[in-house]
Amino acid sequence: MDAPLVDLNDPRFQQDRYAAIEELRAANFFARTLDGAVVFFNQEDAIEVLRCVDFRFAFNQIDEQRSPYLAKAIQHELLNMHDEDHERLSALLKRALRDRVFEDMRAKIETIVDGLVDDMPDAGEIEFCSGFADPLPARVLGPMFGIPYDKVDGLNDWIKVGGRKTDALQSGVGIDLVEDANRNLHTYLRGLLQQRRENLGDDLLSELIMVEIDGDRMSEDELVYLCGELAAAGVDTTRVQLPLILNALIDHPDQFAKLRDDPKLALRTVDEGMRFAPLPWVLPHSATRDFTYRDIDFKIGDIAFVMVPAANRDPAVTTDANKFDITRDRVRHFAFGSGMHGCPGAQLARMEMSIALQALAQRFKSIERADAPKWEPGNVGRTLDELRLVVRK
Repeated sequence: MDAPLVDLNDPRFQQDRYAAIEELRAANFFARTLDGAVVFFNQEDAIEVLRCVDFRFAFNQIDEQRSPYLAKAIQHELLNMHDEDHERLSALLKRALRDRVFEDMRAKIETIVDGLVDDMPDAGEIEFCSGFADPLPARVLGPMFGIPYDKVDGLNDWIKVGGRKTDALQSGVGIDLVEDANRNLHTYLRGLLQQRRENLGDDLLSELIMVEIDGDRMSEDELVYLCGELAAAGVDTTRVQLPLILNALIDHPDQFAKLRDDPKLALRTVDEGMRFAPLPWVLPHSATRDFTYRDIDFKIGDIAFVMVPAANRDPAVTTDANKFDITRDRVRHFAFGSGMHGCPGAQLARMEMSIALQALAQRFKSIERADAPKWEPGNVGRTLDELRLVVRK
């Protein structure tokens, strides 16, 4: 059976994404892009690619010469590390992310969420993205780095703009702004590291400074790049993914009612929401050698894409895969990646979003859309630009 051709930017993916995906899945277990890359739809193949043995994560079609500074920053992130370098830094990070650290963060995030809900009207209209989803992760940067949340405005903006490194290197659009944001962020973090070394606290940054394994500690460069990556992954992810999950709950009022009745479902709601309405579109990897996988011949450097929405709704492994059900047992999804290159900020992002959703469900009698959601141009179905709501406490 021939593989269908697919344009990953086809407008149909914005109009009726899952119908298009199921047509492709029915035609074959993979497709090819117009330039010959392989696109996998099913979890079996996604897991194989994301094992990072025969494939490795590779940003597709980036031009490093557009900004050597941004290219260096990307290369020093955990997502792009492999073998011993990745194992070493991952082990140090896991040692630093102890339960005590996250429980302390949990209490601080709960206080932040309560404050944001207090500021919302008892009854009336709000814009959720700018009024809640943006300030929540911005304020979490405070306890994460051990600084007052009202001191993070510039830091928050640098992370939002600086997180577009890949897009900037691919397209060249806004690359000067993105590079400036990253330079400002890295300069700020170096100064903050110096302050924290002289006055360690109970924040995550202090834990990263102190952590060691057999006398091995992170260098200053490693701390700077890792802190930037954690902030973007654990904090910026919340900014974009939380409105998508809330939007899915509004579309499924029966599920929203279940969350109100049982606050313990909050974490399951996050996982199901990220499975059902994930932010990532495709995860690009390149072949590390010449080999054959399921009768597909790969040459070293060939690109394979994991299509996240398709893998998340693989009917071969998930019952009623197109159904949004927050009571289902946790099932695998790929919105945080998977395996050794899963998102390093996943635990923090899951905690933030679950606390937020639990508070919204418990403290509001009703949350409904005031208007149709507005999507960011070019990212229809993936990134909400505006979510206007009518709420009643």
